[in-house]
Amino acid sequence: MANPPNSPWPPGGQPPGAFPPPPHGGGGPHPPGAPWPPGGGAPPPPAPRRGGAALVIGLVAGGLVGVLVVAVVVFVALRGDGGRQELRVGQIEGGAEARIGEDGSLTMARPGVERPVVEIYEDFACPPCGKFDRSNDPMLKQLAVAGQAKIVFRPMVVFSQGVEPMYGNSLRAASALRCVSDGSRWLSYQDALYNHQPAKESSRGYEISELLSHGASVGLTDDAFRRCVTGQSRSEDVLAASRTYTSSHGIQGTPSVRVDGRVLDNTDIQTPDSLRRAIEAAS
Repeated sequence: MANPPNSPWPPGGQPPGAFPPPPHGGGGPHPPGAPWPPGGGAPPPPAPRRGGAALVIGLVAGGLVGVLVVAVVVFVALRGDGGRQELRVGQIEGGAEARIGEDGSLTMARPGVERPVVEIYEDFACPPCGKFDRSNDPMLKQLAVAGQAKIVFRPMVVFSQGVEPMYGNSLRAASALRCVSDGSRWLSYQDALYNHQPAKESSRGYEISELLSHGASVGLTDDAFRRCVTGQSRSEDVLAASRTYTSSHGIQGTPSVRVDGRVLDNTDIQTPDSLRRAIEAAS
């Protein structure tokens, strides 16, 4: 029996495993008893998204449109491999910013807006996460641009190693996103990744060549990005963040949403309207 829409995935809230280093080589047949949906059901086809170096955000209320542009603000964070990465803050028309965190998250908010804090825990190999993104992403961006919430996207790997091809798909995609150093392009690349989810959970996807191509479609063509994606340089960082989200944030499946530190019930994230109401109740 399939999970209800947007229910945490895998079913039963099984947390990720020990997150050992990523496997080398190809995937394999879908293992018996693997997470939802049984039989490798395909996620719903993605809705068209706008890409490009500037991310256009369609705001669901009032027909407003905000355009992300590259900011000149620069700060430096330590990378997990001992190197240093310059992280550029994206400026969103209307005064909001897109700021990459040292744990690989992306915070989108107007300066000075500190709550409610809405944290989105997502796994790119999770079909319900793709559905959640297509349903809720415009509304979440609207709240950030309007100064009504601080939105934090937290990519993670929810599968244990050996649950293939989902574990490998998830890790390659999240690691590639971790290679992005510009806040506006981070959001564009996240959209591109969801736009190209594997057609079935049993399908191997997010190959390195595809991840590079998706990056190029949103302006990520520099050598540093290509080297990082090709070498999967940020895999260990992704797994470390995933362990933290499971052990310290109480995340047992994806998609999950926390508002001011409280994990929302499944009924609160069924629709954009129910999620908005849960967020407004905390403000």
